[in-house]
Amino acid sequence: MPLSWFVCPLPLTSHSDRFNSLMPAIWGVAVSGMIAFGLPARAAELISHGVFYWDEDLADFGGFSGLAIADGGATLYAASDRGELFRAAIARDGSGRIAHVETRWQGRFLDNFAQPVDGFTADAEGLAIGADGTVFVAFESYARVAGFHPPDMTPQAESYWDRFRQTWGNEGFEALAIMPDGQFLVIEERPADGVAGYPTFLGRNGTWVSGPELPVTDDFHAVGADFGPDGMLYLLERRTDLLARFSSRIRRFAFDGHAFDTGETLLSTEPAALDNMEGISLWTDAGGRVIVSLISDDNFLIFQNTLIVEYNLIE
Repeated sequence: MPLSWFVCPLPLTSHSDRFNSLMPAIWGVAVSGMIAFGLPARAAELISHGVFYWDEDLADFGGFSGLAIADGGATLYAASDRGELFRAAIARDGSGRIAHVETRWQGRFLDNFAQPVDGFTADAEGLAIGADGTVFVAFESYARVAGFHPPDMTPQAESYWDRFRQTWGNEGFEALAIMPDGQFLVIEERPADGVAGYPTFLGRNGTWVSGPELPVTDDFHAVGADFGPDGMLYLLERRTDLLARFSSRIRRFAFDGHAFDTGETLLSTEPAALDNMEGISLWTDAGGRVIVSLISDDNFLIFQNTLIVEYNLIE
């Protein structure tokens, strides 16, 4: 979701190649410390797989809140707060780390009246790719879920237009994931007053019901989610401190068909260690490694960056 002025946690530079050449060593040390800091032994951990600073001179570039990595790590989809969808090609080096990202197509979502989204209708937050290649998007403000078939950006509505009226506003839908059984899972950014967990909705074939709550702790807010090949939900969360510095957390949850368990923390970063990470995608590379990819929302501010951060999931 759009936020106001924040302190940039990383040095700004127009020389993205030099920036990216320095980052693996810097982030390898930083992320290892973050993962180990204050966390008990566990069955799984995230190991740094690289950080890439993505910057292209394109209209409306930035503000990315939704992420999906496809084609074994070769294709990136990113949805922005201004209602833009980007499809980019990813080039990787011999170790599988990102070496270059180049946009191949960009388009604006259309609203229910086939007009380009704008303002209240534009805030794309959650992104998921269906088994048939449909791009599904959860929008905040005018809360809704719709499917798209780029380059055709006409929405395929997944609910009645006012089904989620009670969530309209700037702290509504933040995360969208497709469950192993094909249902949609939508997660709201924060609980309502007096509620202990993140509200969720489950949807299939246009029918939506309230889903099980997800536990909330330590003033974090939900910002992204995806299901891994293990069938577990991976939740990306964000917290902002009094100095406007971002902390990120990844927890994963098992789902028994009725409720989520208490969850397991895989990553918890120090303030300003990363940027405003908002999108998450899990995928498997050609070698069978499960990769967790994150993308940051720069809020279209020169003080922030668009980062793609990746981790190996080690069981």
